[in-house]
Amino acid sequence: MGKLVTLKATEVWGNEPQVFTPWLSQNLDLLAEALQIDELELKGTEVAAGDFRLDILAEDAEGHPVLIENQFGATDHRHLGQLISYVASQSGQATVVWVAERFKDDHRAAIDWLNASTIDDFAFFAVEIEALQIGDSDPAPFFNVVAKPNAWARSVGAVTRQSASGEEPDRHRVRLAFWTAFADFLKQRKSAFSIRRPGKDHWHSFSAGRAGVVISNTIYTKKKRIGVELYFHNDPLKVGIRQLAAEKAAIEAEFGEPLEWQELPTKKASRIAIFRDGFDPADVATFPQQHEWMLARMDAFRRVFGPRIKTLDLNGAVEADDEAEDA
Repeated sequence: MGKLVTLKATEVWGNEPQVFTPWLSQNLDLLAEALQIDELELKGTEVAAGDFRLDILAEDAEGHPVLIENQFGATDHRHLGQLISYVASQSGQATVVWVAERFKDDHRAAIDWLNASTIDDFAFFAVEIEALQIGDSDPAPFFNVVAKPNAWARSVGAVTRQSASGEEPDRHRVRLAFWTAFADFLKQRKSAFSIRRPGKDHWHSFSAGRAGVVISNTIYTKKKRIGVELYFHNDPLKVGIRQLAAEKAAIEAEFGEPLEWQELPTKKASRIAIFRDGFDPADVATFPQQHEWMLARMDAFRRVFGPRIKTLDLNGAVEADDEAEDA
């Protein structure tokens, strides 16, 4: 049997900005797997962010930014400060990933504190990078996640803060209970879908196989309704949904049920959905039936739409959005 040897990042990549950052930008699937994020799409490298430059800007399956900062050697206060500055510039949900060869105890504690103390729109990861080798084999990259969000603590903490501030907590408690139970259900079923961070929203999104397009589950307590949908985050000209609508008959036959095709003309988004009335997301006793219904439709959406959305030509949608922003 061979002997497993751990190599320093500098022994494999040599230079962080000139070699490692370009390599990581082309291998984000490896980092996504370590973080248990469905997918990461590269948006840019050395991106200007105030007085600093962010090593890598990526986007998750829901279209939210993922900010990645790398450094070789041990972590330092300068990079921690940069990460906090990056977060301060974000107006919505974001994930922050700090990659280094070695995390000092105080910096690991700082990441834990940020996860425990900031609002639940932000998630912070500390990741140590090294390479593994057996004998004369090629070195294999290894991402060791040493600090990450505590999903349950973050979600419960958010509800507690809302209650203390006088906001309406009841619907938030219902949603948190539903998604937490659904997360356990998916784990027990060993599903390809997973919930990394249960939350208080009436929806939860999952990867559909292409950035900017998600499978989204919805719950409505007042209407006593649940749903599953294919959701296009940024399709102002409805390019994606109309391409799929050309195959509507074949898609619904393959899916096995009729679907609602909603272009949402006043929004950039569009959706293809199915709903089930009569299910109360607040009724814990019917969680198993509700979760069964949801997972069956999620699997159908991924099976039927997964191959199709990968071949969609969405350039028109992107160009239209760019022109709108320029105007």
